[in-house]
Amino acid sequence: MSSFYQKLQQAMPANVVPYTAEQMEQIAQQEVEKQSQVAFQNYQQSKVQDLLGRSGVGKKHQKCRFANYVTDNQGQRQAFSVSRRWVSEFLEDDSKNFIFSGSTGTGKNHLACAMANALMTRNKTVLVITVAELMMKIRDKYNRQSNVTEAQFLKYLSQVDLLVLDEVGVQRMNDHEAIMINTIIDSRYTNEKATGILTNLKSDDLTQVLGARVMERLLESCEWVSFTWESFRKQVRNSKEVA
Repeated sequence: MSSFYQKLQQAMPANVVPYTAEQMEQIAQQEVEKQSQVAFQNYQQSKVQDLLGRSGVGKKHQKCRFANYVTDNQGQRQAFSVSRRWVSEFLEDDSKNFIFSGSTGTGKNHLACAMANALMTRNKTVLVITVAELMMKIRDKYNRQSNVTEAQFLKYLSQVDLLVLDEVGVQRMNDHEAIMINTIIDSRYTNEKATGILTNLKSDDLTQVLGARVMERLLESCEWVSFTWESFRKQVRNSKEVA
């Protein structure tokens, strides 16, 4: 035993046994491997984000905030309140899924992206993407020139803190697309990650599109908000016609 370890052992309480040089080397190696794994995961995530051409929220909705969401009626005020509460609970490790249903132009995207933007300011990972774009990106994985495999892409989707699927039900999904959505939501359920759904469909039609099993998992812990008021874009168009 070296004089250093003899002195160290003498200085320490009798019930404490110092690490040997071999143990210290092993601990150092484990730490190096851990850091390498984290670096590799960050690299894989950056490759996925490069593939998407963005991370988080698309350019169109990057300015969506709670502060610039219009609340002219009770329904809008309730949707606003639920969304703000959802973010607060999420940041307190009480995350839920959410489903925003209603016709186009009623503010579903604005509120969902306000939620996403609020989370990103707190260093949470977020992706808001339409089902059509998502399926196109998954199909791209079969291209030999793709830098990201389908497995890597699906793993990223299963681990991002919040995934918001937009335009669910706008187009009829084929069997492969239905399996992909099922796989993504199932893996997020297993990882206890929140999923948001933006749709024009009511509950029965949405269940038919996604399947009873997926809906059951989404609704296990979920905020459902119905956007039943008139389209904001329609109101603007009508006001211009009157003027």
